[in-house]
Amino acid sequence: MKRTVKIVATSFCLILLSCAVITVNIYFPEKDVKEAYKLLEKELMGTEGSPAEKAPGGKPESFLDVDLVGTAYAQEAGLPDRIAELVKRMPDVVNAYKEMGARIADIDRLRNSGAVGEGKNGLLVVREGALSPEDQKLVERENHDRKTVMQGMAKAIIRINRLPENEANIAQVTPQATEQFAAIRRDAAKKGWWIQDPSGNWSRK
Repeated sequence: MKRTVKIVATSFCLILLSCAVITVNIYFPEKDVKEAYKLLEKELMGTEGSPAEKAPGGKPESFLDVDLVGTAYAQEAGLPDRIAELVKRMPDVVNAYKEMGARIADIDRLRNSGAVGEGKNGLLVVREGALSPEDQKLVERENHDRKTVMQGMAKAIIRINRLPENEANIAQVTPQATEQFAAIRRDAAKKGWWIQDPSGNWSRK
């Protein structure tokens, strides 16, 4: 009987522990993330100035300092720069930014014509008519790189919070990283471009 009680108690503790892991709230600094996105675009896409050469410094990120039942906070001065530095240590994301910068003239051509618009998910959406095979591949490559950028930002936020970089945490942060990226695309849209608001409504800016 006592053994059964111990087994039940142990099982109950394990259930509570698993619930605690699920309830982790990841601190997401929206304004700092938007600023970090802007910094990265200026440095890596060649839209303004040249990439800043900064050697990685400071202490290595630790993923072991996890508060299973609390909220991990990362408020500190210079957070946009720190987030940008973390992203710049991700080769795939850096390459994605450079590829986006190299094709920006072609993407602007499609946006100027109204053929594509800026979707609420941060991706380009075909709006008017059918694209040529070349332009279709262009849009696909652009969207692939944008997904890489948004995923990289999600990982950077998880590292800022010193949390495990697992699927659950990435899934929690990715929608917010996507939302901020899409907001920047809407803000930067030129007059006449199609943009989609967070509710899914389309309009010309």
